[in-house]
Amino acid sequence: MNIGILNAYHFEQVPGNYQEEYSQIFIEFVKSVFPDKKTNIIEYKVALGNFPKSVSECDIWFITGSPKSVYEDITWIHQLTDFTKKLHANKKKLVGICFGHQMVAHALGGKVLKSARGWGVGIREFNITQKQTWMTPVDNKMSLIFSHQDQVEIPPPNAKLLAGDEFCSYQMLQIGEHILSFQGHPEFTEKFAKDRLNSRKQLMPLETYQTALDSFKNKNDSKQLIAWIQKFVNNN
Repeated sequence: MNIGILNAYHFEQVPGNYQEEYSQIFIEFVKSVFPDKKTNIIEYKVALGNFPKSVSECDIWFITGSPKSVYEDITWIHQLTDFTKKLHANKKKLVGICFGHQMVAHALGGKVLKSARGWGVGIREFNITQKQTWMTPVDNKMSLIFSHQDQVEIPPPNAKLLAGDEFCSYQMLQIGEHILSFQGHPEFTEKFAKDRLNSRKQLMPLETYQTALDSFKNKNDSKQLIAWIQKFVNNN
């Protein structure tokens, strides 16, 4: 089985500034989704123009997070938008994380904007609004690490809203039986999330920063979400 990572985090031509670190974090995350299967993980650094030739190169696809915005007028973002449309048209299994979640909405007819509510950072609790058979175990609430300013404001047609809250209405979406996307970051390690938060301290109100920093003592349900992803990609 080939697993494709469409890595949108490599947005500069030089390594460093969290880019290489995030690449390995995401690869380890994908490995955790497929712990018992012989898989071949292929990373495509799409932000550097490294794209697959065909949607058939991999059986399951992931779109990563990114410091960029899906609505920016950048060549590789337009290319990734087109590729996402092709994945959907061919009903390829696709999991979108943060920027990847927003890319799914953007490519398939929804709308993404920078939120007037400001930064969504730290570990945040949200509501499960529509339970699915692959959500086991499931509760009415879940907590994940978040790191974003952009949000899905209008979901794409035919998307099921699975989770959200007053701060971010569209946090988890499912399209058909082949696309699943999340605003939160189940792949982030606590260290990486704190480093990114600290690097952006001057870009947000001090109260927002401090609340986010304090939130890391709260529970993080990333392992539960990984179990959900496993069931979704294997059983649907």
